[in-house]
Amino acid sequence: MPRRRRRIEKWLADSGAPVFVLDSDRVVAWFNSGCEELTGWPAEEVIGWRCDYSSEFESGTVDALVASLCPPPDLDRHFDAPIPIQISCRDGRSLPQVLHVFPLVDVEGHADGFLCMLRPVPTGETATSTETPTHRLHAELAALRHSLRERYGLDSLLGSGPEMTRLLEQARLSSDSRASVCLIGEAGSGREHTARAIHYAGPLGDHSFVPLDSHRLPPDEQSQVIERMLGSARTESAEVLRPGALFLAEVDRLPRDIQQLLLERIDGLSSDDPAPRLMVSSSRPLQEAVAREELLPELHYRISTITISVPPLRERDDDFQKLAQHFLERHNQTAAVQVGGLSTDSWTALGQYGWPGNLDELNTVVREAAHAAAERGSALIEAGDLPFAFRTGIDAQRAGGPLEDPIEPLEEVLQRVERDQLARAMRRARGNKAEAARLLGLTRPRLYRRLEQLGMLGDDAQRDDG
Repeated sequence: MPRRRRRIEKWLADSGAPVFVLDSDRVVAWFNSGCEELTGWPAEEVIGWRCDYSSEFESGTVDALVASLCPPPDLDRHFDAPIPIQISCRDGRSLPQVLHVFPLVDVEGHADGFLCMLRPVPTGETATSTETPTHRLHAELAALRHSLRERYGLDSLLGSGPEMTRLLEQARLSSDSRASVCLIGEAGSGREHTARAIHYAGPLGDHSFVPLDSHRLPPDEQSQVIERMLGSARTESAEVLRPGALFLAEVDRLPRDIQQLLLERIDGLSSDDPAPRLMVSSSRPLQEAVAREELLPELHYRISTITISVPPLRERDDDFQKLAQHFLERHNQTAAVQVGGLSTDSWTALGQYGWPGNLDELNTVVREAAHAAAERGSALIEAGDLPFAFRTGIDAQRAGGPLEDPIEPLEEVLQRVERDQLARAMRRARGNKAEAARLLGLTRPRLYRRLEQLGMLGDDAQRDDG
């Protein structure tokens, strides 16, 4: 009998069909030659790695490979269902495959591991008829990441709608230069994240990115940072230790003296000076700050060579579900219990909210909900797992704020104001139309015409009041 077992193991190991085994902790325990040929990774470099249900790993790494092989956390509900996945290969390619998982149970019926087999997607199909929305969303997110890596190399900027397509193209162009970049958008919409992506994809990407909050940092500390980064206080440190980018958040809130200092330091830089790239953000167009004399016009021109508009979350309907899944899978990287996705009721609740906090708020809600789902032992986030603050926020938005004054037709408003002024002038002039015309700055014939047009001429219209 042992001899027969060895023959089966050798047969599976040498089989061209990709087969691998995970233990109960999702650690790769076996990886056959078919998997090696498909992925480009030798078994000895893959066995022992733990799978996390996430697509947020750099392509061409073992992390990305084992994550792409990871079965969904709700596997116990779908053992008979082939699962669409995107295999992350060693050469950076992303291959669509169908994953078949078979539980390996012990004598007591408990799952002790999983035997997994990979098959190509049937010709002419992109999905299987038995896949779940969660599995499909995970596969779509993996495919989108790979597509962005190939097209831009800025794979952390997720999006496929028209606004994000424009942003991604602008970010790609910006990463090829060292010109100043200004990112306009609401708080929490991803302005700093976009700036980081541009920086690390650019020529100074191997140097540090230094953020400075113009609204929260005291003025004296702001001036010290600017001097260290752009002024005479810069040290002749090793090239690799020099900062590559200075990011000023809410730059229009900088005090005027700090703005002047920043402008002087920028003007003092030479074209071949190894100074860091200047990147800024604002929640409003900088022209408005200049018009209100809150931003120096000269500084505005220096910091906005490239201006990029970052859309709020409420305008990204095409990306919303992928972004929520992205935050969930990033949470899975450090979580002991993996959560695969969100239920239909959860998606409905999230879609009813206005997201004033944008991406930052969505990230917080998803992480807290995933933690609650994990405590229940569930592989899916249900509506009841969504945070209390989120549910009260929905109630507040449904209730609405104080009623605003209605907008009236402009002609009616102007006529009402004109009637009032004419009546006041006539009372003060005691009915003398010549005097009323003088008070209103009108000629007497024009006053008569306006009174007639507005129906304000009485029976004494013909009375000589000259």
